[in-house]
Amino acid sequence: MLDVGDPAPDFDLDGTDGQTAGAYRLSAAASRAPVLVAFYTADFQPRCRAYLEALRDTDWGALTDAIAVFGVAPGTVEDHREFAADLGLPFPLLVDHPGVDGQFGVQRPDGSTRRAAFLVDRRCRVAFTWADSEPDRGTGTPDIDPVRSAVARL
Repeated sequence: MLDVGDPAPDFDLDGTDGQTAGAYRLSAAASRAPVLVAFYTADFQPRCRAYLEALRDTDWGALTDAIAVFGVAPGTVEDHREFAADLGLPFPLLVDHPGVDGQFGVQRPDGSTRRAAFLVDRRCRVAFTWADSEPDRGTGTPDIDPVRSAVARL
């Protein structure tokens, strides 16, 4: 897993905001505001649903002046579109088809993606990392308070 201070691997990924599809580049977003790159295992998986709902329900504006949030997981744009629309997400879900999870160090040996978050600053360096310690089973909400605290310290 990447460490604080490491350069964040730049990526160009297809994604959707729940309505429209498009391409998203990490460095372009980071040049405008810090970016929270939130990896998750799969669409419609209960614990991933709870994780993305927690991110959705966070009042980012109360924590910082500006931030972009990207959800990243394997899948298809159409599945991500359906999942984002179902959850009413205010941020896009991106398709990790080229293995960005591996570049960030959150790909498991079985090829699945670990729930994790990276706060990337405007220089495209990792400012904070978080990984969910719980397995994919269960429906509880992961504790993302450390993520919120890191954003508030920006």
